[in-house]
Amino acid sequence: MEDDQICEITSDCDCIPKDQWLISIEKYVDQTTKKPQMERVPSLLRQNKSYTNCYDPLIVSIGPYHHGNQKCEEFEKLKIPISHKFWYACIDNHVSIEQLYEEVVKVGKSARECYNKGWTDGYDDELFNRMMFLDACFVLHIMFIVRIENAHNWTDENLKEVYDRLDKSFYHVLRDLFLLENQIPLLTNSFSNAVKKFLKKMTGRSSESGPEEEIQNWDESPHLLHLVRQKLIWPFKHEKKNLMAYIREPNARESYLSVTELQSAGIYFKPSKTRNLIDVEFKSRLVFGTLTLPSIRVDHLTKTLLLNLVAYEMCPHGPSDLRVTSYICLMDSLIDNADDVKELKKRRILINKLGSDEKLAQFFNEISTDLVPPFLAYLDAKLKIDNHCKHKGHIWMAEWVHKYFSSPWALMAFLGAILALALTMAQTYFAAYQR
Repeated sequence: MEDDQICEITSDCDCIPKDQWLISIEKYVDQTTKKPQMERVPSLLRQNKSYTNCYDPLIVSIGPYHHGNQKCEEFEKLKIPISHKFWYACIDNHVSIEQLYEEVVKVGKSARECYNKGWTDGYDDELFNRMMFLDACFVLHIMFIVRIENAHNWTDENLKEVYDRLDKSFYHVLRDLFLLENQIPLLTNSFSNAVKKFLKKMTGRSSESGPEEEIQNWDESPHLLHLVRQKLIWPFKHEKKNLMAYIREPNARESYLSVTELQSAGIYFKPSKTRNLIDVEFKSRLVFGTLTLPSIRVDHLTKTLLLNLVAYEMCPHGPSDLRVTSYICLMDSLIDNADDVKELKKRRILINKLGSDEKLAQFFNEISTDLVPPFLAYLDAKLKIDNHCKHKGHIWMAEWVHKYFSSPWALMAFLGAILALALTMAQTYFAAYQR
């Protein structure tokens, strides 16, 4: 979008006649040839106090947005020795350091165009390429460390101090790699296998070749955060958009009840096989129902990762389907308190590495603040749950089962009562028969 054209359209200057101003809107053409792929976090999210410190790097900056940040100076000095180590690991492939640098130079112009206009103006081509080279070597070397099982056994004595410093802050380094504003463009497939193996290790999802759509998405991925998102929603499952059913039932519930409330209606939970964030399905069987949900491991990296994925989805040129945003809102509606967490943990849907169940419940309640999912998200499951909960018989049966079968003692008491009743009836029958 050309700045002059925007100025012409939005100007409120009296010198522009109304007719010409309206004509400029009518004839407007988006003249942008390349959309920025390395986007900034939307201001709405930055203003939310619940998201404080989730978008800025703590110790290492990648790319131009936070380059020169004083908090990252110490790790900026580590990039040259780590780049040396990365190049040294490439020697077996007969790759010189000049060849590595030339790979960056080839895509330097395209990489610069991936960032918002104005954020790379302070760099000439040489400085920009040097920054990209050091950052790319750093990121790839971190991936290499994550992929191997014994990272401490292959570090040489000359870099011992560097790796000691890296080891102490490794958790924070990984956290910084998944920030929206800390991404560098994926403009070459030279190291695609390394990236795939790294993502497999980080997400626990297979990186082997799958359907054609996954291969296509890989080629179109602008940065690492996008690839993480692809792994979380792959294999793709086409959601049932039962819009007509929603229109026919305007009073249908637009959100889920909590886990505890759904249990009281005879609804049970089980983990999905795919772990796909959109793999949510509800099946009603007679008086009971089953809600299938993807399992997720929640640790200290999860909040930052999910919120940066949400920020990516909210960007003007980000993904339009809001799959991660929808998932977070779904979990928030299901989880009100620690009892809800406890049930999902028991079903292996939540793997809690944060601490207490109360803390995990608070986690989902906080990260969903100000987030609004598309109303069609998980619509098919919502409508089926709503229809299930409308039948009072389901609720009565669930209460009866909970009362008499929730524990061995309750079951024994119930069976004892049945036995006593049967004996009483038998005694009455035989007494009458003997007469």
